[in-house]
Order: sequence, then structure tokens, then C-alpha cells
Amino acid sequence: MVGKKRKIYDVIICGGGMTGAAMALCLANLKLNVALLETALPQPFSKKQRFDLRVSALSAQTVLLLKTLDVWEDILKTRCHPYRRLRVWENPKLGDVIFNADNIDEPQIGFIAENRIVQLALWKKIKTKEQINTYCSTTWKQLKCFGDKVSVDLQNGDQIVGDLLIGADGAQSGVRKEFQIPSSFYKYGQSCLVASVRAKEAEKDITWQRFSKTGPQAFLPLSKDYASIVWYHRTEQINNLVQLDERDLALKIMESFPNELGAVEVIQKGCFPLHKSHASNYIKPRLALIGDSAHTINPLAGQGANLGFQDVICLNNVINTALINGEDWSSTSVLKRYEIKRKIFNSIMLNAIDIIYHGFSNDVVPIRFIRNKIMSFANVPMINNLIMRYATGLGMELPVNFERQPY
Repeated sequence: MVGKKRKIYDVIICGGGMTGAAMALCLANLKLNVALLETALPQPFSKKQRFDLRVSALSAQTVLLLKTLDVWEDILKTRCHPYRRLRVWENPKLGDVIFNADNIDEPQIGFIAENRIVQLALWKKIKTKEQINTYCSTTWKQLKCFGDKVSVDLQNGDQIVGDLLIGADGAQSGVRKEFQIPSSFYKYGQSCLVASVRAKEAEKDITWQRFSKTGPQAFLPLSKDYASIVWYHRTEQINNLVQLDERDLALKIMESFPNELGAVEVIQKGCFPLHKSHASNYIKPRLALIGDSAHTINPLAGQGANLGFQDVICLNNVINTALINGEDWSSTSVLKRYEIKRKIFNSIMLNAIDIIYHGFSNDVVPIRFIRNKIMSFANVPMINNLIMRYATGLGMELPVNFERQPY
């Protein structure tokens, strides 16, 4: 084709959200040349902007990754909030569990941050990397694997070729579909109301989740007097709630949420249906899926973003080891190491969250008593600390060439 350009890279990443952008930076640090495709860039930040509805609870492990990529200071300076305590309960007299950072000698358990703020910091760093070339004004129209290479034909007529293609393009991944990788999909029959609120009376060093008869209710502190609240309910009920004006919705929230929330003023609101998905494979020849492209999880425990970043860490470390050993780092045998590690772990996490979700959805009295009794064991110091270590990611896999720092 006349005028058609062809460029060659080591890695092509489709999707520049949080996981795709982090993956690009990791691989650039391994001295690999990366093409990053993303057309939906995040809106620039202004302190006058309202808080976004999409927020994540970033674990200690995720924070350490963001530090290695030299973006964490930018996130701190922009907008995020630490929390030192995590509380989970159904019956405050029996199954009331509190996790405290002091018990594991950490300054905090994690941070609540808007997804856009994290993505902006990652993209700011990407612009300083010579090894990363971004494609923001065009998208792909065809993906092909041939021999030991993969090609991406772009809508503008150009073609890019690489040794490895990484799909990081979200739950509706076009890359996954193009390579005909099946993905299981399960609907929970409930939806979530998410709202940014002003909550002057609520404690700000704690995030909590209460299991109510209709579903979980969660509180995530943001900067100053602001917070994000999450309300699970039947889809029909959530659709009715989201239609209310801000004043009436605030009254409904205060009426239904525990007293720990206090008075609230709704700033903005939205909703989404609850579902989970899991790809049957994370890899194919010269292809790897990461983040939501490979798996989505019930937001019950707030682990969606952290699981995606764990994929990034694992794939980065697998490729780094292969490079050091002089292996074909983008071969199926190398990528299989990533798939085995992450698919097993993610399957365990998806199923564990399901057990919790369905276990607390049952209102039969004996079951309710048993689950609250089990929850009470989580206050035993040894068990409490083990859960904390697991939830924060401390002691789990970290990026290569990384020295632990206080976070």
C-alpha cells in the first residue's frame, strides 16, 4: 500500500489504562521498545474537579510497584487518601472484625485513589520514556500472529510489528475476542450504586464494609471531607435510587447506611451491574492478557485494580528472568509461567469472593450465626495479621530490582 508505514517494536500493548500503562513502564525499564495504543486518554486534572466515581483501594504491594515506576509521588501530590484501619461486620455484637495497620507495623493498610489520577501519573512518566512510542489518534483494525512475530494493522493504514502483543484493553477486550479466547461470564443479579459524598462526620482513617440484608454497604474515605460510598442492592432498586435527585438520595443513604457514616451530601452518583468474568487462557503464541482483559471480579473486596497490577508484576518478572537467562522471552514456554502463576491465584481469589458474597446473601438464621462466628475468629491476633499480610500484598511477589522502602 502506497504511503503505508511499518515500525518494529519488542512489545505492543493494546490498552493504556492503569494496568496497560504500568506494564509499558515496566517493560521500558527492562530496555524493551514498546508501542502503546490508547485512544481514550484521561481528562487532565484540576483541583476544582469533583471526585471521580471510579476509585480503587490500592494495596501496599500496588503502592510499592508505583514507587518503582517513579509515579507514586505524583499521585500523592495530586489526590489520594491513606487508611489505617479496615472494618468488616454484619452483627456488631458477634462478627465485627477490625484490621489495624499498627498490628503489622505499617503506617497504613493502603490508599484510596481515583483511577484517573493513577492513570495520569503513569502517562506523565510514559512521556519521558524514549523506549515507549504512543499511538493515541488511531486504533487497530486487524491483529495477526505469524511465525515468531505479531502484527497490528492500524486504522490509519500503518502497521506495527512486535515479538509480543499484550492485551490490556479491559473487560470487553477486543484483543481477547480477536484471538478467539473464550471467557466465562456470570451475572450476580444485583447492581451497585456508587456515589461521591461529603461526609463531615465520618472517620477518615478507616474504610469499612457492612453486610446488610439487601447486600454490602461500603465507605471509602477520600481527601478532606469527601468519601465514596458503594451500595449493593437488587438491580431494580438501584435503578430507582440513581434516578433520585441528590437531596433525596442523600436521605435514602442516611436512612439505610449505618450510623458510622453520619450526615452526607451527594455530589455525584452512578451505577453498574455486578458480574465476574475469567478468560479460559491468558496466553497464546506471542500474546498475553493482563488485568480486566483476563479477569473481572466482584468489587466486594476492592481487589480488581490490585489483581491487575499483580499481573503486571508477574509478567514483568517472568520476562526479566527469561532475558537474564538468554531465553526467547516472548515464547509460549516463557509466557506459560506467567499464566500458571496468575490464573491459579486469580481463580482462588474469584472463588473466595464468591463464597463470601453468596455466604452473606443467605438470611437463614443458623447460617447467619455460623458466618458471624467465623468472622469473629478473624480478631484472633495471629489470624488477623495473616489476613492483613495477604490483603496488603506484603510478602508477595514484587517487581524485580526493587528494594523495599517504607510506604
